[in-house]
Amino acid sequence: MPRRPLTGIRVVDLTIERGELCARLLSDLGAEVIRVEPPGGSPSRLLPPTNGNRSLFFAFRNAGKLGVELDLSNDDDRERLHDLLDHSDVIVDSAEPGAWTDSGLDADDLARRHPHLVCASITAYGRTGPYAGRDVPNAVIEATGGMAFKAGLPEREPLLPPGHIADDTASMTGAFAILCALRQKEAAGAGQVIDISVNESVAQITDWSLSNWTRSADAGMAPPELRAGPGPVYTIIPCLDGFVRLVIIAVRHWRAMREWLGEPDYLQDPELDTFLGRMYIADAVLNPLYGDHFANMTMEQVAAECQQRGIVCTPILKPSDVLANEHFEARGTFDDVAIHEDGPAAGTMKMASGFFEIDGERVGPTGPAPRVGQHTDEVFSTLADPRPAPLEPLVPAPPLEGMRVIDFGHGGVGVETGRMFAEYGADVVKIETRTYPDFMRVVLGGEMSPSFGSSSRSKRSMGVNAKTDRGRELLLDLIRDSDVMIENNSTGVMDAMGLGYETVAGANPDVVMMSSQLMGSWGPWASWSGYGPNTQVTGGMTHLWNYKDLDRPAGSQSIFPDHFAGRSGAVIALASVLGRDRIGDGGCHTEICQVEQVVQVMADLLAKESLDAGSVVPMGNHSERGAPWGLYRCAGDDEWVAICTRSDAEWRSLVTVMGDPDWAMSVDLDDLIGRQAREAAVDSGVGAWTAGLTKQQATEACLSGGVAAGPMLTAGGQVTDPHYQDRGFLVELFQPPIGNMTFEGAAFRATAMLGPDIRPAPALGEHTRDVVTALGRDADEIETLIAEGVLETDQTDLV
Repeated sequence: MPRRPLTGIRVVDLTIERGELCARLLSDLGAEVIRVEPPGGSPSRLLPPTNGNRSLFFAFRNAGKLGVELDLSNDDDRERLHDLLDHSDVIVDSAEPGAWTDSGLDADDLARRHPHLVCASITAYGRTGPYAGRDVPNAVIEATGGMAFKAGLPEREPLLPPGHIADDTASMTGAFAILCALRQKEAAGAGQVIDISVNESVAQITDWSLSNWTRSADAGMAPPELRAGPGPVYTIIPCLDGFVRLVIIAVRHWRAMREWLGEPDYLQDPELDTFLGRMYIADAVLNPLYGDHFANMTMEQVAAECQQRGIVCTPILKPSDVLANEHFEARGTFDDVAIHEDGPAAGTMKMASGFFEIDGERVGPTGPAPRVGQHTDEVFSTLADPRPAPLEPLVPAPPLEGMRVIDFGHGGVGVETGRMFAEYGADVVKIETRTYPDFMRVVLGGEMSPSFGSSSRSKRSMGVNAKTDRGRELLLDLIRDSDVMIENNSTGVMDAMGLGYETVAGANPDVVMMSSQLMGSWGPWASWSGYGPNTQVTGGMTHLWNYKDLDRPAGSQSIFPDHFAGRSGAVIALASVLGRDRIGDGGCHTEICQVEQVVQVMADLLAKESLDAGSVVPMGNHSERGAPWGLYRCAGDDEWVAICTRSDAEWRSLVTVMGDPDWAMSVDLDDLIGRQAREAAVDSGVGAWTAGLTKQQATEACLSGGVAAGPMLTAGGQVTDPHYQDRGFLVELFQPPIGNMTFEGAAFRATAMLGPDIRPAPALGEHTRDVVTALGRDADEIETLIAEGVLETDQTDLV
């Protein structure tokens, strides 16, 4: 049986659609999660994708929970809920501000009545600010959160991503916030209210857009924020049976590819050793050349040969390919789950098996989603002693204060895990060396970039060459006094350096190691290397993130799932530290397989494909849930608004808002089936209306009529947006040595937590002397180690 570090924690889940994954994650990690639904069941049981009358959205996000039925409009049932809360540690809710008026069930009301309780409120835009209370679906927040503008072709509309990235990201962020609160609760038994914004959660993972745009704007050269397909870095190349994502950034990648091409004379110009040199001839020369070279090879053959040669390349898999893939099969990425409809099993589906691994075992759901009220009697008959009253109220403090984290992260995943710990009080020491620097630090040619600054903010930097015996000795000394160690190097690198888990655990049996590899640390493709966009394609997302009528992938410049996987790493690492301290079961080795994070957020769609082959295809901006649904052009230069109608009533409201145009009065459009059959005409009509309005005017008009809408925001739009400003999300700092820029602020705030500690990222080796002195080395020894190249310090003349 896998280790489940939250065993003994009880969570009550009141979420509807938004945030349903949050408590599911806590359940995977061992908490007893009680899903409370109204008579007849939650509205989310109707959400697509579906299999017959079964919602696969609900099935995935509620697996492993216990089901309780309560009518919370009824006084007696509300008291039963309060009795349950007396015996619980956490409640997770997704009601927008004002929804629980006069019921006593708002998060603030619950915290007053149950001061021991961690009350997590996951809402679209947070509990405060100009947009608080807007009831909008995931798609609208992907527009306002800065995810939508990155995808699609410049001559066409932007593309919303498939699945529920925004809501699922907020769920992962919310799980981290709850774990922080549980760590504080251990001291005195007191709970608190946590305000989790879906909008800010997704804005945190949009690939450093804010820091890069504001840095450029401060320098007087704000870049255009126009989608450009896959862009010049993460190219998409055709082959015999599909497409591959080919990423040639480093000179070693280029030279390996040039050798495979036969070293033609016209590719020997030294200028082509530079990325910019290759970029100038990419469209006209290189990409067609690659396509010709790959024309008689399958996408998996191309990817395997590239990886063998040290070239970053992965296949763009369709959902059916993902389900049949040998790597996922070997890893047990999917479980065969029986389908029950109030009787015997009615077949099986393939459902993604879980986000996390601990000590080599999958830590996923303990069972299927419950039937409505399935466990009501069992839950209430087994309530024993209520949770004790707090010894004293919590004084706001950094929740992770006193923890030490060693960060070996590179790129986007490991460093984002470290960032989460650093912002909330842990002492995070980033381990670096100029012999093999973090490529995000040096991507612009110096030793600092906006992307690196964002992900390594608030950390300390120790410059040390881990490949030397003395360097490794110092690192093991540091690990002996640490709680967490983070690494996302290629499979086998840490073992080769003498810093694999067995060695680390020998030095400190209580340390929690968080490893994250592109394809996981085991399986046929475990040795493959790449970047976030390489897992996006292999997990099936890129194929679906496309226009309905395009026969090739449109592409996106999003690097999802890097930042999401970083938050997954923070959740499993912090949960394991809590388990170590609560249960006393020592340290462990936790793992986050990056490609499986893509599979997880696509899990309900992949389950649908396993039940009905060929049914899951690109939908552009359309949705099974409603029509019209998508992004519509507004007045101005590439300005768009997201509009989503979730019911026939909302459609009628939109018709009224648009002024009852003749085209919208047809009875053929009265129901969803009719509108979906005429989606092109409906989109054209709605687009004609929005074209005469600014995106803010269109948004306000829709919202005033009860129709979900929101402006598509780029990073430049977020900087001037009144809600981001009011919520304090925009954190302006001077980042030495490159200048002023804006960091992404908090995705959650809490009544007993100080806000995130956001300070500039360190120079390489800036804190080496401080860290090594604290390990007991004297000044003379430190200077000797610097002279020998074992230690490295800040060298501003290299910037």
